Amino acid sequence: MRISLRTQIFLWYAIVVTFLIVGIVFAAQQVIEQRLEASIDRGLEERTDMLAATILGSPRLNAEAYDDLIQWLTEQQLSYVPAVLRVSDPKGNVLASFGDVPDAMVPPMNQQLLSEDDEDGWFRTIKIRGHPALRLYTIPVQDPLNAAPIVILQTADSLGQIAAAREELWFYTFGVGIGGSVIALLVGFFLLRRGFRPLDRILYRIEGFGTATLTDRIPDERRPPELQRLANIVNEMLNRLDKAFRDRETFVASVSHDLRTPLTILQGQLDLMLMGHEIDEPARQNLNRMVREVRRLSRMTNNLLLSAHLETSPVFVPMDVDLKELMEEVSAEARVLADDVSITISAPQPLIIPGDYDLIKQMTLNIVDNAIRFTSKGGRVELDLSQQQDYAVIKVSDSGQGIAAEELGQIGKPFYKGEARHEKGRRSGVGLGLHIVKQIIDLHQGHMDIWSRKGVGTTVTLYLPLYPRQQPPQLK
Repeated sequence: MRISLRTQIFLWYAIVVTFLIVGIVFAAQQVIEQRLEASIDRGLEERTDMLAATILGSPRLNAEAYDDLIQWLTEQQLSYVPAVLRVSDPKGNVLASFGDVPDAMVPPMNQQLLSEDDEDGWFRTIKIRGHPALRLYTIPVQDPLNAAPIVILQTADSLGQIAAAREELWFYTFGVGIGGSVIALLVGFFLLRRGFRPLDRILYRIEGFGTATLTDRIPDERRPPELQRLANIVNEMLNRLDKAFRDRETFVASVSHDLRTPLTILQGQLDLMLMGHEIDEPARQNLNRMVREVRRLSRMTNNLLLSAHLETSPVFVPMDVDLKELMEEVSAEARVLADDVSITISAPQPLIIPGDYDLIKQMTLNIVDNAIRFTSKGGRVELDLSQQQDYAVIKVSDSGQGIAAEELGQIGKPFYKGEARHEKGRRSGVGLGLHIVKQIIDLHQGHMDIWSRKGVGTTVTLYLPLYPRQQPPQLK
């Protein structure tokens, strides 16, 4: 299945924009998390440095003194007092502590007291299942005189607030990502539709062009340079096509007119010769064959001229057409052409339709002529006129050789000749008979169905619209 260019552009736009928005929002969420963690680390480091400076002011404090210091800090409610504070001696013995620390967190915190990772302090994140993660900062406080460690300070803060912020950020990430993507897609759809509007107008005008509207052109309007170039190219192509069609119409009309006169004279001369009594039977048979061939050439010439006229001027002035009268006239003319082929007609009641009498008659004659030509001697051709709902139905059936199933789809194409038309002894045309039938039936807004089976025969059914029920024709 092919996807239109508009759909392809929109799908690519949707994919790229969605990934871009979700990626930006996700990156922003990661940056916010990292900044929150950095803020906690910075706060822990700053407060621990302040406590270390306080301790260095009285470097010989004992355990009781540290308890008094922490109690004093607690009573002061200073902003630099961390959520968790522990003071230990250089051997890892806890001298004083402040804050609620889960029992499960104590062993990992004690383990950090014995570590010597960095004299300037180090950070660790302690995670225990069932408890919020704890961000721990450990730093040894050294005597400035001999660089000997006095105590080890540990400060910690819960990462539960970051976990809560992370969940909230994820919620907003998906909300903003999905909402932003939807808004971006709607905006993109609107812009894409607006951007393709000039192209749609060009395509709409092109779709309306036909052989009768080749003089029309795509009008000038404000459009992008690329589409203006397309419009200019299409207009130039229409100019060339219009000239080619006019030249062809002139050529066909001229040739057809030039052929009509000599064919008419030739047919008249042959008819006069046949009226003579002095010619023998073999000469008369030869003259009859010549008359048939001249009539075939005349019919081919008329078909060429009529087909060109229908293509260039597919219009008519609708008049009341009595199909019963028309069928009887067609039947009478067809009997003259029939060679030992039985022609019957069934038209029980008059049917009046809006149309062109001459065109409908020519259409019906073309079908009957085909039926006669491809029906062997002793066969039959049946014409039937009926009404089905809002359509008048003309049905032409024959007992001829039929049409192969693979050829049915080609019927009605200009200059197409089926396999049977090339058989020896068949009177071949130029392949315009059924093409003219299709042109006329389309011109009258009807349709044609063809049923055929090899060795059984062919049935061509024409559906011509009747007058609307509220406007019945008046028989004269």
